[in-house]
Formats: sequence, C-alpha cells, structure tokens
Amino acid sequence: MIVWYVLKNTLLINAVLLSVITNAYAETIEDGRAWLNLTLTGALPAENWRWYAELQPRLREEGSHLDQVLLRPAIYYNLTKQSSVWAGYAHVITHPAGKSAFDEHRLWQQYLYQFSPVGDLAIQSRTRLEQRFIENSDDTGYKLRQMFRVMMPSGIDSRLSWVLYDEYFINLNQTDYGAQKGFDQNRAFVGANWTITPQAKFEFGYLNQHVKTKHADLVNHVLSSTFNFSF
Repeated sequence: MIVWYVLKNTLLINAVLLSVITNAYAETIEDGRAWLNLTLTGALPAENWRWYAELQPRLREEGSHLDQVLLRPAIYYNLTKQSSVWAGYAHVITHPAGKSAFDEHRLWQQYLYQFSPVGDLAIQSRTRLEQRFIENSDDTGYKLRQMFRVMMPSGIDSRLSWVLYDEYFINLNQTDYGAQKGFDQNRAFVGANWTITPQAKFEFGYLNQHVKTKHADLVNHVLSSTFNFSF
C-alpha cells in the first residue's frame, strides 16, 4: 500500500506539472536518447571524507549522434550515517545539431539525506545548487535541483531492487545564453538496480526528460544505464 501511494502521487504530480507546462507552449518535440553513466567513489585519508567521479556520455536522435559528455568530480563529507555535504566541479561538452561544440564549466554543491526506512522503502533526498559558466557567455547561471529517490526490494531476487525518482530543475536567474528564470526541466525515472557485488551495482531503466525552452517543449525518452563502483 505504501509503495502504491508513493508511486501514485509521484505520477499524479508529474502529470499535473506536464499538463500545465505543455499548455503554455504550442509545440512539443520528442526524441529517443541513451545516457551511459560510470560513477566511482572511494575513501580519502581524512576520516569521513570521500571522493566521487562521474563520466557520462549522452546520445541523441535515437542514439545515433553524440549529444553531450559530462565529467563530474567531487569530494564529500559524511555528517552522519544518513547525511552528507558535497562540493564538486563539472565539465560539459555539448554537441548541438548543426552547430559547433561548446564547453560548459560548473561548480556545484549538494546536500544528500537518507531518510529512515519506511517499511521496505528506502527514500533519499538530494538538493543541489549549480553555478554554470558557458563558453562565449558573460552571465553565470544559477540552478537549483531537487530530487527524491525511492528504492524497494523486487521480491524476485535479493540482489534486485526497483527504483523510482523524480528531479525538478529551477533556473534562479535569466542569462544571455538563453536560460529563463523559473522552471527549467523535470526528470522522472523508473527502473531497476542490480547488486553485482557489495562494491558494484548496475542501474537501468527509462527516464522521461521534459525541458522547457522559449519556442517548444522538449520531451526526451531516455534509455538510462549506470554502473556504480565503490572502493
């Protein structure tokens, strides 16, 4: 019952948000995409400190063209067993269709909190603030991202869990590179997480990315896969 309640309300909220946003724009452009993600984490010499690194190539147009490559390193400090604070950097190379590739540099900070289990549910909150510096732009973009993530046992195999998350993006300012203040995008994911070993996990599933632009709504249907390794 708890699982159904969380799923039902998450989907309902997404449906309302998408309906409101879609009604404000005349055109919706859809695309099939694939995101591949490799994440590594490990301990640092100082107590409670850890490092993190993420490499993520993204493909567009049904996976036929490279869209972006993200490199995202960070360090974080475990405040408690349930919470941590992070500071990181990201280098993003974007390959827009019909245009030259350009670079983006980001600084980001986040707070990660793991709620106490609710029955079989593991619920996590991630709040991230980004400062974005884009090539040939004079403005710095500020973006707030809020994600809630739920994991639950599959009931099929102890190594398999179901995963559901939603992440909402808000631009905190308007910029000369086209960012509009307010809602930026929403990402909703449903999939599975497979524990290969205690130090290695594989997550895969479907991600719906809804992006607001000046002229149209972009709806990307993303096949998402992530390998996580912990040292």
